[in-house]
Amino acid sequence: MRWFHVVAGITWIGQTYLFNRLEGRLAAAAREAGSPEAIWLVHSGGFYVVAKETSPARLPRTLHWFKWESALTWISGLLLLLIVYYAGGLLVTEDMAFGRAVAAGLGLLVLSWPIYDGMCRSPLGRSEAGTAVVGFALIVAVAWGLTRFLSGRAAYIHVGAMLGTMRSSARASASIPRWKPRPCCARSTTPICPSP
Repeated sequence: MRWFHVVAGITWIGQTYLFNRLEGRLAAAAREAGSPEAIWLVHSGGFYVVAKETSPARLPRTLHWFKWESALTWISGLLLLLIVYYAGGLLVTEDMAFGRAVAAGLGLLVLSWPIYDGMCRSPLGRSEAGTAVVGFALIVAVAWGLTRFLSGRAAYIHVGAMLGTMRSSARASASIPRWKPRPCCARSTTPICPSP
């Protein structure tokens, strides 16, 4: 399970770096050309032409979603957390209450996404610097607070699980549904459109 989690995480991080690099290259090509421009990639003896479409007129027959990297990393991480910490006895030290630790650990994972999403949708979310400062302060506060209920190692692995939960939830609830095929509106000729 541990190696599955590591490999899934590598694929998730790798595809994130790939798309961040593509975004940067496409933006640079658009600035140079004065309009959106495709970029050419070479790999395994073949050429790939990549262009970004934000409002395509129609979708291809097969649309490749990059969702399983995130989902499998999160699922395998949760299973590892349950196996190693909850069932493996590493969640608490001798002087800590197991029930309170379980409530704190699992409660954090359940509540982290709604809190993160609410913060990003609030007026604070319009300020990148403000969101970063408040987010950092909350992460530090959570790490400190968890050490009151969990062993030190378990507290910090739960901070990682919280961050993974927030990113996977953002992918599942915001990025992917944004482009699900659906009728836009009656006056539109485009069969799909992004959510507002």
